[in-house]
Amino acid sequence: MRILVPVLLATLSLQAQAPHPAEVQERRLANGIRLVVVERRGLDAFHAAMVFRGGRAEEPPTLAGATDLLARALYGATWPEDLDASKGAGSLDALLKQEDGLLEALRLERLRQRKDPGTVGQIPALDASLWTLHEAVRARFSGSPLADVYAARGGRQTAQASADALLVQTELPTAAFEFWCRTEAQRLTLLQLSRFSEVRAALTTELRTQGHQGPALLQGAALPGHPYGRDLADHLPALEAMRRSDLQAWARRVCRPDRLTLVLVGGLGMEAALPLVERHLGALPAGPTNGDTEDPLLPEIPADLGDRRIQATLGGTPELLVSWRIPSRPDRDHLVLRLAAGLLGGGPSGRLSQRLVRQKTLAQSVEVRMDVPGGRLPGLLVIRAIPAEGHSLAELEGALHTEILRLQQEPIPADEWQRALTQFDVDQLRIQDEPAALARALGLAWVEAGDWRQSEQELQRLRNVGPEAIQAAARTWLNPSHRTTLWLQAGPNEGQDPLEAQTARVLKALAATRIEDLAQREHMVSEALRQLRMLSLEERRRTLKLLEAQLAPEKR
Repeated sequence: MRILVPVLLATLSLQAQAPHPAEVQERRLANGIRLVVVERRGLDAFHAAMVFRGGRAEEPPTLAGATDLLARALYGATWPEDLDASKGAGSLDALLKQEDGLLEALRLERLRQRKDPGTVGQIPALDASLWTLHEAVRARFSGSPLADVYAARGGRQTAQASADALLVQTELPTAAFEFWCRTEAQRLTLLQLSRFSEVRAALTTELRTQGHQGPALLQGAALPGHPYGRDLADHLPALEAMRRSDLQAWARRVCRPDRLTLVLVGGLGMEAALPLVERHLGALPAGPTNGDTEDPLLPEIPADLGDRRIQATLGGTPELLVSWRIPSRPDRDHLVLRLAAGLLGGGPSGRLSQRLVRQKTLAQSVEVRMDVPGGRLPGLLVIRAIPAEGHSLAELEGALHTEILRLQQEPIPADEWQRALTQFDVDQLRIQDEPAALARALGLAWVEAGDWRQSEQELQRLRNVGPEAIQAAARTWLNPSHRTTLWLQAGPNEGQDPLEAQTARVLKALAATRIEDLAQREHMVSEALRQLRMLSLEERRRTLKLLEAQLAPEKR
């Protein structure tokens, strides 16, 4: 009886606090914006989530990274100058256009000098002009944190790019709601992007410094040729060549009303919010009517692509990452797999932490994630484990697969099942209690499943799920034909042969232009390096020069 008490309490609490459809009000504006309102009486603040459907998965290769740049350049800090619509000589818009031209001239001049290093270039003069222009742009902005129009009103704004959406979240006092509506309408009208050059430089520096990361390698191998598997580090030349005008044109296409769902949670009801939203955001022009409103068709990847393995040496701590291709969020097995992930992960009480970390001491830590990198399309369930000192990746992988087999074949004990249900309920209660979390959850349910009601439907379906459904879904999806495994070795970076390191970098860059499948690419590079080690030092140097000659100048 003691086992059932916390479950009963959690379920009763959930039924009392979860927003039922009657509590969530929805309206569709004439220009296509979906407005979803959850009123929390007594709150003197509101949380707004603006969710633009699309995200990284819909970026063409020439605009890879555009969603990340929009999150950084269009949203976040907002200065009054960002909302300045003035044009003509001396305006902020004119200065930014001039900056765009100088940045492109500087990029082309650097490419020219790489091809012909002996020529006298214009880089110093262009750098000087750009510095002068940047000083003129900076002079338009105040250095005080309170210059941010939302911070000055006691609020804040954050933005996040994902594979499925651009998510913008704002918290403000209720009295500032009309100001927020007016500000966001001005932002989407102007698309000023005044910080474009700054954030593009920061993003490219991050990518160059970090290089290929484990999750990106895993996604590329598990989802070959699909935008979900794209590694932004492979698209640095396109990112560096992107201009502010290119990003503005992309923003006009993706940040339009028919792709926007606005979720409001807080001290505002629909009667108070709707007139103000219609007056400002409802005045934005509707999306195109020429058929451009459809989502792009993305390639399908069969879930049973086969058991795939890659190894990489990135330095630092060794890691094991194992993933399985799983269905998208609307699929009936998706919720069941979420419960399976809870049984396996589920924090300190999860099976993997109990068995691999505490009992067998094979791992330092184990983490389970669903919907990597997104849930609108078929994605990945990923288990990431770090081996304990004295234990190998092979030992850890073997023990992990043993636990997967136990989940598939052995009956799930009642206490484990109840803990998983309780944890699911507790997570849902936390979401209901936090306006920001609730707004995000409703917005992402619309993006991933096509309807914010998916959250409520999942809670109803959960009550009809039993342990046998988890085992059936685990047998269907968590099997070798759906699996991709990545071993991240602890690399001796400091002691690595510099010639081999440079050769590996050039081989990877060449392979990226010819082979989409990351698993095949990694195999080709490893095999080439193995054969090159058989050559003399001089032959290896000549081979490297021949390989470098095949690279485009911007990738050398």
